[in-house]
Parts: sequence; C-alpha cells; structure tokens
Amino acid sequence: MSIFKKYKDFEFDKNREKIFGIKSGIVWGHSTTKNAIAPLVYISKPKHISDEDFNEILDKIKIGFKL
Repeated sequence: MSIFKKYKDFEFDKNREKIFGIKSGIVWGHSTTKNAIAPLVYISKPKHISDEDFNEILDKIKIGFKL
C-alpha cells in the first residue's frame, strides 16, 4: 500500500516553536484511519548555516508530492 493512501493530507511546519527541542522544518501527515498526525520528514539545520539563514531557507521552501 502506498504511504499516500495512509494519510489524507500533509502539512509543512517551519517549527518556529521548536517542537521536541529540534530546529528542523517538519512535514506532518494526517492519518486517514486514526485521529492522529505523524512527523514524516525532518529538514534539519546544518551546523555551518546560521539560524537566520536557515529560517530564510524554510521561509522560501515549497514542498509538493507527485502522485
């Protein structure tokens, strides 16, 4: 079964509140069978990039899925 059939929609969170203490952008999937969401993708900040530059990258990123 395709993972895209397990989730009804997806959400990109720039994670400004640093959920779980991480500094990553997160793609969340909303389950079709349960009232739950799950983190599917983390976009981690590389050590050599400043917080300001990483925030600019997150602001300009666009995520899409080919179905």
